[in-house]
Amino acid sequence: MPFSLAELRHRTAAFAREHADFSDEKSQAQTFWGNLLDALTPQGRRRARFEHRIKKQDGSQGYVDVFWPGTLLVEHKSAGRDLEAAYQQALEYLPNLPAHELPPVIIVSDFRRFRLYDRDAGTRHDFALAELPEQLHLFGFVTGYRPAGQQRPEDPANAEAAELMAQLHDALLADGYAGHPLEVLLVRLLFCLFAEDTAIFDKDEFRALLEEHTAPDGSDLGAKLGEFFGVLDTPPARRSGALAPHLANFPYINGALFREDFRPAAFAEGTRARLVRCSYFDWSRISPAVFGSLFQAIADPARRRTLGAHYTSEPNILKVLGPLLLDGLRQELAAAGTGRPALTRLQTRLAGLRLLDPACGCGNFLVVAYRELRLLEHEILDRLYAREAAAGRSINLALYQQVGVGQVAGLEVEEFAARIAEVALWLMDHQLNLALSARFDQRYVRLPLTGGAEIHHANALAFDWTTAFADGRPADFIVGNPPFVGSKLMSAAQRDDLLRAAGPALKGAGVLDFVAAWYLKGARFVQQHPATRVAFVSTNSITQGEQVGILWAEVLRRGCHIQFAHRTFRWSNEARGNAALFCGCGRDSYAVRVSSAPLQLI
Repeated sequence: MPFSLAELRHRTAAFAREHADFSDEKSQAQTFWGNLLDALTPQGRRRARFEHRIKKQDGSQGYVDVFWPGTLLVEHKSAGRDLEAAYQQALEYLPNLPAHELPPVIIVSDFRRFRLYDRDAGTRHDFALAELPEQLHLFGFVTGYRPAGQQRPEDPANAEAAELMAQLHDALLADGYAGHPLEVLLVRLLFCLFAEDTAIFDKDEFRALLEEHTAPDGSDLGAKLGEFFGVLDTPPARRSGALAPHLANFPYINGALFREDFRPAAFAEGTRARLVRCSYFDWSRISPAVFGSLFQAIADPARRRTLGAHYTSEPNILKVLGPLLLDGLRQELAAAGTGRPALTRLQTRLAGLRLLDPACGCGNFLVVAYRELRLLEHEILDRLYAREAAAGRSINLALYQQVGVGQVAGLEVEEFAARIAEVALWLMDHQLNLALSARFDQRYVRLPLTGGAEIHHANALAFDWTTAFADGRPADFIVGNPPFVGSKLMSAAQRDDLLRAAGPALKGAGVLDFVAAWYLKGARFVQQHPATRVAFVSTNSITQGEQVGILWAEVLRRGCHIQFAHRTFRWSNEARGNAALFCGCGRDSYAVRVSSAPLQLI
């Protein structure tokens, strides 16, 4: 089990005191680094290789002082030696390393001083041994605790992760593993890969399971994964006493993610190698906000238009979420200042909000919305309990943190996308918990998974939106990016869905684009629940030509009003094969929110 931040500070402070007199590379460096890695992560010493043989750039034989493949390379010197020379020596080892084993971090040290190079960020950090407890944020690549906001949608790592998963998908498919079992397996593997880089599992614990406890030819990997998934779905008290130690250490996950039993995949040697290669990637860099775009690379391209797989970029999502709900909440936070009653009321309101995306795809809108609500709550908790934290008093985050993934729900016709949305929300929740851990110097992890987002695998146009939440409450906000299919390109089933949403009384509905069905159903929902606010992204075709008089007359007839809009803009997203679309309401405005509030165009 990964250490809490408070434990890490205590362990690294003790390490600094106990090793303050170390000075000789030859006799003490290996002990120094073995103890430091153990202070940072359970079994850290076991994950690293000491005096590892590597050919230098000139072909001569070299020995790396500490090498953790895909994670860390250390060149260590005796006290007082030149650290720049040590760094140049470390660089000589890189050209002959396999690409997946290249370390993102290089550290050079002489016991007294550390110089840490983050190769991904292009940064260098110098600090003394005594300062180690205050520099723990630099060791997130080992501990799993990363600063908030480190996962960026534009990070090239997102595309690299998509390619890795797509290659694994194709390899399993070529080996005859397909359909629902393949989709479930990929979702589970994604969770496990992410978990070992973000303090759910010990660092590289899943990789060790693959490399050290399965046959190189892949013959037993499917069965071993089945056993492993069963362990993750079993509480420790119910696990067999004879369970192997390398399995017993894994936490209980629950959340129904590992519950379903199905025929295991038959891995070949090459497919196993692809999965192992995936485990060398740093999955903590991935933004759950763009998981939909990542997995578009895996989906069948021929089905994307039918399924409406248009994955909205984060800036475009925020264009809708801002005026819909976030701008008002931020104004309330600013007005609350540091007043405890006002902050407490706002937190209670945040924890009571319900948001539905009735065309959620892989969950991009829901993930971004949930993240923003949580970050608002983080600021509230900071203001409420900053004094206690500064005084070193422990804050029970499980008691005080209230906003949860159960406040968002989605409807998605494609099962694989729906399952990805569930996992993306879990992972975003976990990243936010780690950010909160860093604020309050403790380990805050919600395991086992309970009360997840309610993502329904269903046809949104045949589903009763009032039943999206199990507690029966209607959504306060309905938002999303419904699929666009032109009126002349719809299938017979899509046309039936559109006409059902329009109702028999709406004349001329047959000329509407498919996306209009969501506007019509949203207007009916607002008519029944006037406090609900609705905002959709769509192409500007629904505000042009003969559709205008049919669609908008019906929306306004139901008592709804356009409350905000934006100018037409060129579509962009993170998906492969970026779609060249124009979204909006014509020349003057883009995007609409259907609401019972007064008309207000911006």
